[in-house]
Amino acid sequence: MDNVLFMRKAKEQLTNNWTNALLGTLIYILIMSAASATYVGEYILAGPMSFGYVLFIACLVDTKVININLLFKGFDRFVETLVAGLLVNLAITVGIALLIVPGIILACGFGMTFFIMADDANISGIDAMKLSWNMMNGHKMDFFCLQLRFLGWILLCILTCGVGFLWLVPYMTATSLNFYRQLRYGTY
Repeated sequence: MDNVLFMRKAKEQLTNNWTNALLGTLIYILIMSAASATYVGEYILAGPMSFGYVLFIACLVDTKVININLLFKGFDRFVETLVAGLLVNLAITVGIALLIVPGIILACGFGMTFFIMADDANISGIDAMKLSWNMMNGHKMDFFCLQLRFLGWILLCILTCGVGFLWLVPYMTATSLNFYRQLRYGTY
């Protein structure tokens, strides 16, 4: 797994599409920020909106076409995306509460859940979680190292009072999409 290639490919995929990526990301962040004002709202929207955002980025990098409606496609599969979002967040929260390392392992193990659901319209949230866990067997450290490559960018985004996340979130999502496709299909 060559993380640098995943990142380079994501930059290429987003070239000439940054404005569209920023618009979709802004909508996604605004909705999730508003939902986080009510603690329960964030947990209810996490799954459907994460699913929709993955669809949005996948469409953008594959077709170079902006389709804001994809951000809300998670509500078409509300129960599956809600269950997946709740279970993934619960597992990670419990893992972090035990000691931070189990939370990181769980986050990496379930990291492909919404990519799998976006790729397969017939899979349930729980089956996607199982498939993600199996798919990441032996690759959790690769994915963790990939996410670590963004640590400097995350710190820089914090210094910009969060504005930088409008660029970083689509870049990280496209990179993770490339990682997923390499694992699932052997190419990205």
